[in-house]
Amino acid sequence: MSSRLNKYLDVVFLKLDCNQDNKPLAKELGIKVVPTFKILKDKKVVKEVTGAKFEDLVHAIDTVRSS
Repeated sequence: MSSRLNKYLDVVFLKLDCNQDNKPLAKELGIKVVPTFKILKDKKVVKEVTGAKFEDLVHAIDTVRSS
């Protein structure tokens, strides 16, 4: 998937492994489904995409970038 996101050079992608060590952080972030993508703008979560549908993620990123 990462190679298909190369057009988003102005977007920062971070990954959290939701293993046992990170379970408290995942809970704090409200992550209940894997994968979960949280899109932030101005330090606020403005969109969230759950599931592995690449098209949904691209649409959400494009929507936030154009707002």
